[in-house]
Amino acid sequence: MSDRFKIGLALLATYTIWGSTYLGMKFARESFPPLTMASMRFAIAGLGMMLFMRWRGGEWPSLRQLLGGLGIGVILLGLGNGGVVLGLGYISTSLTALILASSPIWAAIFAGFWGLWPTRREVVGLVVGFAGAGVLSFDGNIQAAPFGFMMLIMAAMGWAFGTVLIPRVNQAESFMGSGVHMLGASISLGIAATLSGEHFTQVPTTTSLIAFAYLVIFGSFIGFTAYAYLIPRVRPSLAISSAYVNPMVAILLGFLIAGETISSTMLLAIPLIIGGVLLMSMAKAKAKVKEIETTA
Repeated sequence: MSDRFKIGLALLATYTIWGSTYLGMKFARESFPPLTMASMRFAIAGLGMMLFMRWRGGEWPSLRQLLGGLGIGVILLGLGNGGVVLGLGYISTSLTALILASSPIWAAIFAGFWGLWPTRREVVGLVVGFAGAGVLSFDGNIQAAPFGFMMLIMAAMGWAFGTVLIPRVNQAESFMGSGVHMLGASISLGIAATLSGEHFTQVPTTTSLIAFAYLVIFGSFIGFTAYAYLIPRVRPSLAISSAYVNPMVAILLGFLIAGETISSTMLLAIPLIIGGVLLMSMAKAKAKVKEIETTA
C-alpha cells in the first residue's frame, strides 16, 4: 500500500468521520447525560490508546509530559467536546458543525499571544470568517438558544487554544500523547458532570449505545489516528482541510438522517465561514513556501 494511498485514506477518514461525530453525539445524548457520555467516551478511548501504545513498546510519559498532556486535554477536548455536547441539546448538528468551523479563525488570533500575528492575507480570511459568524448569529435557532450558542463558541475557542498550545507544551509523542489528551478530557468532563448533578434517568437505548460505540471506535480511535498520521506527512493546510469539509458532511447527514432543515441564513453564512478558513489556510501555505525559499 503506497504512502499516497494511505494519506488519501487518512484524509477521507478525517473528512467523513469527524463530520459525522456531531450526529453521533446528538444520538448518544438522547439517553446518555451529555458530560457523562463525553467523559466515558474519552476514558475508554484514551486509556485504550495508551495501553495499546505501551503494548507496542512505547514508553509511559514522564510526570512532566503527563501533566502537560492532561492540561492540553482539558482545554482541547474538555472545553472543546464538552461545549459541543452541551450545545447540541439546543442547536442542530448542522449549525453546530458550522460554528465549530470557526476554530482555525480563533487559532490565528490565539497564536498572536506568542507573537505569531496573522499576515495581511490571513487578516482577509479572518474578516470574511467573522462576517460569516456574524451572519449566522441572526439565525432564528441561535437567537432562540443563546446558551447553546455560547457553549459552541466556547468549544471552538477551546479547540483552537488547545491546538495552539500543543507544540508549546512538553508532552508524550504521537498516539501516546493523544491518549493522555483524552484522559485529561475524561477527568475534567467527569468532574463537570458530577458538579452539575448529572445522572442516568433511563437505560440507554440501542440507538444511543450504537452511537456511543461509534464515537469511541471511529471518532476517537480511528479519527485521532488518521489525523496524527497526516500531521508529519502533508502540508498543514491539507491536514486541517477537514475544518471546512466537516461542516458540509455534518449538514448533509443532518438533512438526510435527522431531517434537519437548512435555513437561508446558513446558506449565506456557509461560504463566508468556510471561505474565510480556506483563505487563511492558503495564506499559511504561501507563507511557508516563501520561508522555505528564503532559507534554501
